[in-house]
Amino acid sequence: MYGDLKSRLEMYKMGKAEKKENLKSKNSEMDIQNIMEGSVCTNELGSYFMIEEEYPLSYIYGSYKLEDAAKLNLLPLNGICGDVDESLTIQDLLFMDTETTGLSGGAGTVAFLIGVGFFKEDCFILRQYFMRDYDEECTLLGDLNSLMSGYKGFVTFNGKAFDWNLLQSRFVFNRIRCSIKNPIHMDLLFPSRRIWKLKLENCKLGTLEANVLGESRKDDIPGAMIPQVYFKYLEDRDASDIKKVIKHNALDILSLVALLTKIAGMLEKPLLETDCERELFGVGTIFESAGKYDQVMDCYENCMKSENTYIKESALRKLADIYKRNKEYDKAVEHWNRMISESETLSLYPVIELAKYYEHKSKDINKALEMTERAMEKISRMGLINSYQYDEVKKRYERLKSKARRTKNA
Repeated sequence: MYGDLKSRLEMYKMGKAEKKENLKSKNSEMDIQNIMEGSVCTNELGSYFMIEEEYPLSYIYGSYKLEDAAKLNLLPLNGICGDVDESLTIQDLLFMDTETTGLSGGAGTVAFLIGVGFFKEDCFILRQYFMRDYDEECTLLGDLNSLMSGYKGFVTFNGKAFDWNLLQSRFVFNRIRCSIKNPIHMDLLFPSRRIWKLKLENCKLGTLEANVLGESRKDDIPGAMIPQVYFKYLEDRDASDIKKVIKHNALDILSLVALLTKIAGMLEKPLLETDCERELFGVGTIFESAGKYDQVMDCYENCMKSENTYIKESALRKLADIYKRNKEYDKAVEHWNRMISESETLSLYPVIELAKYYEHKSKDINKALEMTERAMEKISRMGLINSYQYDEVKKRYERLKSKARRTKNA
Protein backbone atom coordinates (compact mmCIF):
# COMPACT_ATOMS: atom_id res chain seq x y z
CA MET A 1 0.00 0.00 0.00
CA TYR A 2 2.83 2.36 0.91
CA GLY A 3 4.66 1.54 -2.33
CA ASP A 4 1.52 2.21 -4.35
CA LEU A 5 1.00 5.55 -2.62
CA LYS A 6 4.64 6.47 -3.21
CA SER A 7 4.43 5.67 -6.93
CA ARG A 8 1.22 7.68 -7.26
CA LEU A 9 2.93 10.65 -5.58
CA GLU A 10 5.88 10.38 -7.96
CA MET A 11 3.52 10.28 -10.93
CA TYR A 12 1.71 13.35 -9.58
CA LYS A 13 5.00 15.25 -9.27
CA MET A 14 6.07 14.22 -12.77
CA GLY A 15 2.72 15.28 -14.17
CA LYS A 16 2.89 18.63 -12.41
CA ALA A 17 6.45 19.22 -13.63
CA GLU A 18 5.44 18.29 -17.21
CA LYS A 19 2.44 20.59 -17.05
CA LYS A 20 4.63 23.43 -15.80
CA GLU A 21 7.18 22.82 -18.54
CA ASN A 22 4.46 22.82 -21.20
CA LEU A 23 3.06 26.06 -19.78
CA LYS A 24 6.50 27.67 -19.89
CA SER A 25 6.98 26.58 -23.47
CA LYS A 26 3.52 27.74 -24.49
CA ASN A 27 4.00 31.22 -23.04
CA SER A 28 7.72 31.60 -23.65
CA GLU A 29 7.13 34.38 -26.15
CA MET A 30 5.65 36.49 -23.31
CA ASP A 31 8.34 35.68 -20.74
CA ILE A 32 10.44 38.50 -19.34
CA GLN A 33 13.55 37.96 -21.46
CA ASN A 34 11.47 38.17 -24.64
CA ILE A 35 9.46 41.32 -23.95
CA MET A 36 11.95 43.49 -22.04
CA GLU A 37 15.39 44.84 -22.77
CA GLY A 38 17.76 43.15 -20.39
CA SER A 39 20.02 40.17 -20.09
CA VAL A 40 20.07 36.70 -18.61
CA CYS A 41 22.99 36.69 -16.17
CA THR A 42 24.70 33.45 -15.30
CA ASN A 43 27.20 32.45 -12.64
CA GLU A 44 28.30 29.16 -11.07
CA LEU A 45 25.03 28.98 -9.12
CA GLY A 46 22.62 29.46 -12.01
CA SER A 47 20.96 32.37 -13.78
CA TYR A 48 18.51 35.27 -13.34
CA PHE A 49 17.31 38.25 -15.37
CA MET A 50 18.80 41.73 -15.07
CA ILE A 51 17.57 45.07 -16.37
CA GLU A 52 20.05 47.94 -16.41
CA GLU A 53 19.54 51.51 -17.53
CA GLU A 54 21.98 54.39 -17.61
CA TYR A 55 20.71 57.92 -16.91
CA PRO A 56 22.70 61.05 -17.78
CA LEU A 57 23.26 63.46 -14.89
CA SER A 58 21.11 65.99 -16.75
CA TYR A 59 18.05 63.74 -16.26
CA ILE A 60 15.37 65.45 -14.14
CA TYR A 61 13.12 63.68 -11.66
CA GLY A 62 11.12 65.32 -8.88
CA SER A 63 12.25 68.81 -9.95
CA TYR A 64 15.89 67.85 -9.39
CA LYS A 65 18.61 66.92 -11.84
CA LEU A 66 20.57 63.81 -10.99
CA GLU A 67 23.55 66.15 -11.11
CA ASP A 68 22.14 67.92 -8.01
CA ALA A 69 22.30 64.66 -6.08
CA ALA A 70 25.72 63.73 -7.47
CA LYS A 71 27.31 66.76 -5.78
CA LEU A 72 25.27 66.71 -2.56
CA ASN A 73 26.82 67.75 0.72
CA LEU A 74 25.86 64.86 3.02
CA LEU A 75 27.17 66.39 6.26
CA PRO A 76 23.80 67.98 7.21
CA LEU A 77 22.49 64.40 7.46
CA ASN A 78 24.99 63.48 10.18
CA GLY A 79 23.21 62.24 13.29
CA ILE A 80 19.93 62.21 11.40
CA CYS A 81 20.53 59.47 8.83
CA GLY A 82 23.43 57.67 10.45
CA ASP A 83 27.03 58.68 11.09
CA VAL A 84 28.15 60.84 8.20
CA ASP A 85 31.62 62.33 7.96
CA GLU A 86 33.38 64.51 5.41
CA SER A 87 34.76 61.50 3.56
CA LEU A 88 31.32 60.10 2.67
CA THR A 89 30.05 60.95 -0.80
CA ILE A 90 26.95 60.00 -2.72
CA GLN A 91 29.10 57.62 -4.76
CA ASP A 92 29.56 55.52 -1.60
CA LEU A 93 25.83 54.75 -1.33
CA LEU A 94 23.42 52.37 -3.04
CA PHE A 95 19.82 53.48 -3.49
CA MET A 96 17.77 50.33 -2.84
CA ASP A 97 14.16 49.21 -3.10
CA THR A 98 12.64 45.73 -3.22
CA GLU A 99 9.44 44.18 -4.53
CA THR A 100 8.43 41.12 -2.54
CA THR A 101 6.03 38.19 -2.36
CA GLY A 102 4.47 39.64 0.81
CA LEU A 103 4.04 43.08 2.31
CA SER A 104 4.35 42.12 5.98
CA GLY A 105 7.52 40.02 5.89
CA GLY A 106 7.65 36.56 7.40
CA ALA A 107 9.64 33.38 6.82
CA GLY A 108 8.17 32.68 3.37
CA THR A 109 8.60 36.20 1.99
CA VAL A 110 11.27 36.72 -0.67
CA ALA A 111 12.39 39.70 -2.73
CA PHE A 112 11.73 38.70 -6.33
CA LEU A 113 12.87 42.10 -7.66
CA ILE A 114 15.71 44.12 -6.13
CA GLY A 115 16.37 47.55 -7.57
CA VAL A 116 19.61 49.42 -6.87
CA GLY A 117 20.87 52.73 -8.13
CA PHE A 118 24.37 54.15 -7.92
CA PHE A 119 26.34 57.08 -9.24
CA LYS A 120 29.32 56.80 -11.54
CA GLU A 121 31.45 59.74 -12.64
CA ASP A 122 29.19 60.87 -15.47
CA CYS A 123 25.93 58.95 -15.02
CA PHE A 124 23.49 57.19 -12.71
CA ILE A 125 23.09 53.43 -13.13
CA LEU A 126 19.77 51.80 -12.26
CA ARG A 127 20.11 48.02 -12.03
CA GLN A 128 17.26 45.62 -11.30
CA TYR A 129 17.73 41.98 -10.34
CA PHE A 130 14.68 39.88 -11.24
CA MET A 131 14.06 36.33 -9.99
CA ARG A 132 12.20 34.37 -12.66
CA ASP A 133 11.58 31.53 -10.22
CA TYR A 134 12.45 30.65 -6.64
CA ASP A 135 15.48 28.59 -7.65
CA GLU A 136 17.18 31.76 -8.96
CA GLU A 137 17.27 33.51 -5.57
CA CYS A 138 20.70 32.31 -4.50
CA THR A 139 22.23 33.23 -7.88
CA LEU A 140 20.72 36.69 -7.80
CA LEU A 141 21.74 37.38 -4.19
CA GLY A 142 25.30 36.25 -4.93
CA ASP A 143 25.74 38.89 -7.63
CA LEU A 144 24.00 41.56 -5.53
CA ASN A 145 26.36 40.74 -2.66
CA SER A 146 29.35 41.24 -4.95
CA LEU A 147 28.04 44.68 -5.95
CA MET A 148 27.42 45.70 -2.33
CA SER A 149 31.04 45.00 -1.38
CA GLY A 150 32.08 48.21 -3.12
CA TYR A 151 29.77 50.48 -1.11
CA LYS A 152 29.54 51.85 2.43
CA GLY A 153 25.77 51.86 2.85
CA PHE A 154 22.26 52.35 1.51
CA VAL A 155 19.53 54.89 0.95
CA THR A 156 16.06 53.35 1.39
CA PHE A 157 12.51 54.23 2.34
CA ASN A 158 11.38 52.09 5.30
CA GLY A 159 14.37 49.88 4.57
CA LYS A 160 15.42 49.54 8.20
CA ALA A 161 12.12 47.92 9.11
CA PHE A 162 11.56 45.98 5.90
CA ASP A 163 13.84 45.84 2.83
CA TRP A 164 17.24 45.47 4.49
CA ASN A 165 15.93 43.16 7.22
CA LEU A 166 14.38 40.93 4.56
CA LEU A 167 17.55 40.83 2.46
CA GLN A 168 19.68 39.99 5.48
CA SER A 169 17.39 37.07 6.34
CA ARG A 170 17.53 35.82 2.74
CA PHE A 171 21.33 35.99 2.76
CA VAL A 172 21.33 33.84 5.90
CA PHE A 173 18.78 31.42 4.41
CA ASN A 174 20.94 30.97 1.29
CA ARG A 175 24.14 30.69 3.35
CA ILE A 176 25.67 33.79 1.82
CA ARG A 177 27.93 35.87 4.03
CA CYS A 178 26.92 39.49 3.57
CA SER A 179 29.79 41.51 2.11
CA ILE A 180 28.91 44.79 3.84
CA LYS A 181 29.27 45.04 7.61
CA ASN A 182 27.60 47.75 9.73
CA PRO A 183 26.47 49.76 6.70
CA ILE A 184 25.48 53.40 6.88
CA HIS A 185 21.73 53.28 6.39
CA MET A 186 19.88 56.43 5.39
CA ASP A 187 16.23 55.49 5.79
CA LEU A 188 14.35 58.52 4.46
CA LEU A 189 11.04 57.49 6.01
CA PHE A 190 12.02 58.89 9.41
CA PRO A 191 13.04 62.44 8.41
CA SER A 192 10.11 62.52 5.97
CA ARG A 193 7.64 61.85 8.75
CA ARG A 194 9.16 64.61 10.87
CA ILE A 195 9.12 67.17 8.08
CA TRP A 196 5.76 66.50 6.43
CA LYS A 197 3.47 64.87 9.00
CA LEU A 198 1.80 68.23 9.75
CA LYS A 199 1.37 69.01 6.06
CA LEU A 200 0.30 65.75 4.41
CA GLU A 201 -2.33 63.12 5.09
CA ASN A 202 0.36 60.43 5.18
CA CYS A 203 4.07 60.09 4.43
CA LYS A 204 4.06 57.18 1.98
CA LEU A 205 6.63 57.47 -0.79
CA GLY A 206 3.91 57.90 -3.41
CA THR A 207 2.32 60.73 -1.43
CA LEU A 208 5.66 62.51 -1.04
CA GLU A 209 6.42 62.01 -4.71
CA ALA A 210 3.15 63.63 -5.79
CA ASN A 211 2.92 66.43 -3.19
CA VAL A 212 6.54 67.28 -2.43
CA LEU A 213 8.53 66.25 -5.50
CA GLY A 214 5.83 67.17 -8.01
CA GLU A 215 5.86 63.87 -9.91
CA SER A 216 2.65 62.22 -11.06
CA ARG A 217 2.87 58.61 -12.21
CA LYS A 218 0.72 57.34 -15.06
CA ASP A 219 -0.57 53.79 -15.24
CA ASP A 220 1.33 52.85 -12.07
CA ILE A 221 0.59 49.53 -10.42
CA PRO A 222 -0.59 49.75 -6.77
CA GLY A 223 1.92 48.27 -4.33
CA ALA A 224 -0.70 46.00 -2.77
CA MET A 225 -1.18 44.22 -6.12
CA ILE A 226 2.48 43.45 -6.73
CA PRO A 227 2.73 40.09 -4.88
CA GLN A 228 -0.25 38.62 -6.76
CA VAL A 229 1.17 39.84 -10.07
CA TYR A 230 4.33 37.86 -9.39
CA PHE A 231 2.41 34.74 -8.36
CA LYS A 232 0.43 34.96 -11.59
CA TYR A 233 3.67 35.26 -13.56
CA LEU A 234 5.01 32.10 -11.91
CA GLU A 235 1.90 30.29 -13.11
CA ASP A 236 1.57 31.49 -16.69
CA ARG A 237 4.98 33.01 -17.55
CA ASP A 238 3.27 36.08 -18.99
CA ALA A 239 5.41 39.05 -17.91
CA SER A 240 3.09 41.76 -19.27
CA ASP A 241 2.18 43.00 -15.79
CA ILE A 242 5.69 42.33 -14.46
CA LYS A 243 6.85 45.12 -16.77
CA LYS A 244 4.67 47.50 -14.74
CA VAL A 245 6.21 46.22 -11.50
CA ILE A 246 9.71 46.80 -12.88
CA LYS A 247 8.79 50.34 -13.93
CA HIS A 248 7.24 50.96 -10.49
CA ASN A 249 10.46 49.82 -8.82
CA ALA A 250 12.61 51.99 -11.09
CA LEU A 251 10.53 55.08 -10.30
CA ASP A 252 10.83 54.33 -6.58
CA ILE A 253 14.62 54.38 -6.91
CA LEU A 254 14.54 57.71 -8.79
CA SER A 255 12.20 59.08 -6.11
CA LEU A 256 14.74 58.14 -3.44
CA VAL A 257 17.41 60.17 -5.22
CA ALA A 258 15.16 63.24 -5.53
CA LEU A 259 13.87 62.90 -1.96
CA LEU A 260 17.40 62.67 -0.52
CA THR A 261 18.32 65.80 -2.49
CA LYS A 262 15.26 67.60 -1.14
CA ILE A 263 15.81 66.60 2.49
CA ALA A 264 19.56 67.32 2.46
CA GLY A 265 18.88 70.80 1.05
CA MET A 266 16.24 71.51 3.69
CA LEU A 267 18.60 70.45 6.48
CA GLU A 268 21.45 72.53 5.09
CA LYS A 269 19.40 75.71 4.51
CA PRO A 270 16.09 75.28 6.36
CA LEU A 271 14.91 78.89 6.12
CA LEU A 272 15.46 78.99 2.36
CA GLU A 273 14.48 75.47 1.32
CA THR A 274 11.27 74.92 3.33
CA ASP A 275 8.00 75.98 1.71
CA CYS A 276 5.96 76.76 4.83
CA GLU A 277 6.07 76.91 8.63
CA ARG A 278 4.77 73.33 8.88
CA GLU A 279 7.85 72.08 7.05
CA LEU A 280 10.13 74.41 9.01
CA PHE A 281 8.70 73.17 12.29
CA GLY A 282 9.25 69.58 11.17
CA VAL A 283 12.87 70.33 10.29
CA GLY A 284 13.23 71.92 13.74
CA THR A 285 12.08 68.71 15.42
CA ILE A 286 14.75 66.80 13.47
CA PHE A 287 17.47 69.19 14.66
CA GLU A 288 16.14 68.98 18.21
CA SER A 289 16.25 65.17 18.29
CA ALA A 290 19.80 65.29 16.88
CA GLY A 291 20.91 67.83 19.49
CA LYS A 292 21.68 70.53 16.91
CA TYR A 293 20.44 73.44 18.99
CA ASP A 294 21.76 76.35 16.92
CA GLN A 295 19.68 75.21 13.96
CA VAL A 296 16.74 74.40 16.26
CA MET A 297 16.53 77.95 17.55
CA ASP A 298 16.50 79.45 14.06
CA CYS A 299 13.66 77.15 12.98
CA TYR A 300 11.44 77.64 16.02
CA GLU A 301 12.04 81.39 16.29
CA ASN A 302 10.82 81.78 12.70
CA CYS A 303 7.86 79.48 13.37
CA MET A 304 6.72 81.86 16.11
CA LYS A 305 5.88 84.36 13.37
CA SER A 306 3.38 81.94 11.84
CA GLU A 307 -0.30 82.80 11.53
CA ASN A 308 -1.07 79.14 12.21
CA THR A 309 -2.01 78.96 15.90
CA TYR A 310 -0.87 75.38 16.36
CA ILE A 311 2.57 75.99 14.79
CA LYS A 312 3.10 79.23 16.68
CA GLU A 313 2.17 77.81 20.08
CA SER A 314 4.08 74.58 19.47
CA ALA A 315 7.21 76.56 18.59
CA LEU A 316 6.83 78.67 21.72
CA ARG A 317 6.50 75.55 23.84
CA LYS A 318 9.48 73.86 22.17
CA LEU A 319 11.68 76.91 22.75
CA ALA A 320 10.57 77.20 26.38
CA ASP A 321 11.40 73.53 26.95
CA ILE A 322 14.85 73.97 25.40
CA TYR A 323 15.60 77.02 27.56
CA LYS A 324 14.41 75.12 30.63
CA ARG A 325 16.66 72.12 29.84
CA ASN A 326 19.60 74.49 29.34
CA LYS A 327 18.79 76.24 32.64
CA GLU A 328 18.17 79.55 30.85
CA TYR A 329 15.20 80.24 33.09
CA ASP A 330 14.80 83.94 32.28
CA LYS A 331 14.16 83.10 28.61
CA ALA A 332 11.94 80.17 29.55
CA VAL A 333 9.81 82.42 31.77
CA GLU A 334 9.59 84.97 28.96
CA HIS A 335 8.23 82.32 26.58
CA TRP A 336 5.78 80.88 29.12
CA ASN A 337 4.39 84.36 29.76
CA ARG A 338 4.17 84.99 26.03
CA MET A 339 2.19 81.77 25.62
CA ILE A 340 -0.28 82.95 28.27
CA SER A 341 -0.72 86.39 26.73
CA GLU A 342 -0.86 85.32 23.07
CA SER A 343 -2.45 81.87 23.28
CA GLU A 344 -5.86 81.39 21.68
CA THR A 345 -6.37 78.13 23.56
CA LEU A 346 -6.86 77.28 27.22
CA SER A 347 -3.47 75.61 27.60
CA LEU A 348 -2.47 74.55 31.12
CA TYR A 349 1.16 74.03 30.17
CA PRO A 350 2.56 77.59 30.65
CA VAL A 351 0.83 78.31 33.95
CA ILE A 352 1.86 74.93 35.41
CA GLU A 353 5.46 75.51 34.30
CA LEU A 354 5.47 78.98 35.82
CA ALA A 355 4.05 77.59 39.07
CA LYS A 356 6.89 75.04 39.17
CA TYR A 357 9.47 77.71 38.39
CA TYR A 358 8.27 80.14 41.08
CA GLU A 359 8.06 77.37 43.66
CA HIS A 360 11.34 75.55 43.03
CA LYS A 361 13.66 78.04 41.33
CA SER A 362 12.81 81.59 42.36
CA LYS A 363 11.25 80.49 45.70
CA ASP A 364 8.40 82.95 45.26
CA ILE A 365 5.54 81.06 46.92
CA ASN A 366 2.99 83.83 46.36
CA LYS A 367 3.68 83.87 42.61
CA ALA A 368 3.52 80.07 42.53
CA LEU A 369 0.14 80.23 44.30
CA GLU A 370 -1.11 82.80 41.81
CA MET A 371 -0.16 80.58 38.86
CA THR A 372 -1.72 77.52 40.49
CA GLU A 373 -4.99 79.38 41.08
CA ARG A 374 -4.99 80.42 37.41
CA ALA A 375 -4.48 76.78 36.45
CA MET A 376 -7.50 75.77 38.55
CA GLU A 377 -9.59 78.46 36.88
CA LYS A 378 -8.55 77.25 33.44
CA ILE A 379 -9.45 73.66 34.32
CA SER A 380 -12.88 74.80 35.52
CA ARG A 381 -13.47 76.74 32.30
CA MET A 382 -12.45 73.67 30.31
CA GLY A 383 -15.06 71.58 32.13
CA LEU A 384 -12.46 69.24 33.64
CA ILE A 385 -13.31 69.76 37.30
CA ASN A 386 -13.51 65.98 37.87
CA SER A 387 -10.34 65.15 35.97
CA TYR A 388 -6.96 63.97 37.23
CA GLN A 389 -5.47 67.31 36.08
CA TYR A 390 -7.67 69.12 38.57
CA ASP A 391 -6.69 66.70 41.34
CA GLU A 392 -2.99 67.22 40.62
CA VAL A 393 -3.29 71.01 40.53
CA LYS A 394 -5.38 71.02 43.70
CA LYS A 395 -2.69 69.00 45.52
CA ARG A 396 -0.11 71.55 44.37
CA TYR A 397 -2.36 74.36 45.58
CA GLU A 398 -2.81 72.81 49.04
CA ARG A 399 0.93 72.19 49.34
CA LEU A 400 1.72 75.79 48.38
CA LYS A 401 -0.87 77.13 50.82
CA SER A 402 0.79 75.10 53.57
CA LYS A 403 4.23 76.43 52.54
CA ALA A 404 2.89 80.00 52.55
CA ARG A 405 1.51 79.59 56.09
CA ARG A 406 4.79 78.18 57.38
CA THR A 407 6.73 81.02 55.74
CA LYS A 408 4.39 83.60 57.31
CA ASN A 409 4.67 82.10 60.79
CA ALA A 410 8.46 81.66 60.62
